[in-house]
Amino acid sequence: MASNLSHKERYEKCYDPQKMKERYFTPESAFYNDTIVQNFNNFIKLFSSGDVKGDSLIALSYGPHIYYTLPACEYFNKITFACSDDKSIQEVQKWLKNEPDALDSSRIIKKICELQGCGDTWTEKKHMLQNKVKTVLKHDSTNRNPLSPVIYPQADCLVLAHYLEHFVTDEKSYCEALKNVSSLLKTGGHLIMSACLEATFFMCGDFKFPIFCLYEGFLKDALKGAGYVILEDYIYHRVAESQYDILDHKYVVVLKARKEREL
Repeated sequence: MASNLSHKERYEKCYDPQKMKERYFTPESAFYNDTIVQNFNNFIKLFSSGDVKGDSLIALSYGPHIYYTLPACEYFNKITFACSDDKSIQEVQKWLKNEPDALDSSRIIKKICELQGCGDTWTEKKHMLQNKVKTVLKHDSTNRNPLSPVIYPQADCLVLAHYLEHFVTDEKSYCEALKNVSSLLKTGGHLIMSACLEATFFMCGDFKFPIFCLYEGFLKDALKGAGYVILEDYIYHRVAESQYDILDHKYVVVLKARKEREL
């Protein structure tokens, strides 16, 4: 049964990218304003500030949600994207190659571009992102090198979009995973992060996926302990007024932090 699986096994065996997209990332979803409009408005603010830029960006995701890097693609030369499971990696690779059976993300990308004020050129922005994604890998945040066996130079920016809380079980394992993924970022580089606060689970299809219950105070303390200084943060109450049986978060946080030291 799924309840007996580890976090990593659960994503490998039970996670369905198509069902995830339909439930959370379409305008018909009750969570659309949470997952798309609010999240990306804040991502756009953080990347358009002018100080988050450089040569390389690494983004870690629990699924094939590569569009989280769309607001960043004009500020970096190359992007490395890492997923938690093989199905998600396959979906990203199909999307990068414009294969006919790839997940259709056109409405999501168009909406993000509209929020940026460039809705008419969303296809060009899509092609820019496809050209800048150089590598798609599998990650494991419990590993000291989360991209093992690949060894990468540290990046100028690290994006964690609703990520760590999906793969840990308590405060200790969260701090350890945060330390591990932070090894991918240069000292002086920027972390862009979004996370659901006070959530314990989400549903994908018929499967229930646990989420470590993350609180604002603990998150900020964990970032400080991992060598970061928080520069900006936006916290907003969930927009969806129903479907707490699907996803039970209370708040969403989006933040920008600078890595001040190696641990």
